[in-house]
Amino acid sequence: MNQIEFEKTIAEFQKIEDARDQLWDRGKVLIEKGFEIEAYILILATWNFARFRYFMKNFDLREFQEVINRVNPIFKKLENTQFENTDFANNIVATDIKYIYGQLKKIAEQTGASKIMALKNSKLFVMWDTEIRKIYKIDNKGEADDYIQFLIKMQEYFKDIKWIGKTPPFAKAIDEYNYVIADRNRGVKKIKSIQKLATRQ
Repeated sequence: MNQIEFEKTIAEFQKIEDARDQLWDRGKVLIEKGFEIEAYILILATWNFARFRYFMKNFDLREFQEVINRVNPIFKKLENTQFENTDFANNIVATDIKYIYGQLKKIAEQTGASKIMALKNSKLFVMWDTEIRKIYKIDNKGEADDYIQFLIKMQEYFKDIKWIGKTPPFAKAIDEYNYVIADRNRGVKKIKSIQKLATRQ
């Protein structure tokens, strides 16, 4: 991965996802003002809407709050930890991240868990979804160990990118890059699917 390609791809994200990115910023503000649960639900509904409508059928707000209360002390412990200088192979760090992820996965599934984590600490956690897991050859079940391996892969893949003092945080910038690549892949698959249907008619 080179710097020019990385920055060019992120610029593309700003064009295609401006509205949802604004909601992301509003979610951050909600957390700062103490409306944490509302912030997470906003992000799950707008950034994970394909799955959100399904698990909302059995959504338990009280259980959601209890899980957030359980993981917040660990979030607090990691609040000054940044993606670019974290050793994700370190057992102490990995254990903390796996605990948070495992708890959140129970209530928001694998993609939603990563989005909550990234909203809470955009300097540390990188989001993923089904297409991104495919790109990096990660099991779509998305267990806690898989998420740690994903973070390690992200560090290795983007190790040559210089991002000191830039915005958004490096972890969020990586997500924006991944999103654009995944979006392109989805577009190609859609075109192929349409072409396939056309040949049958």
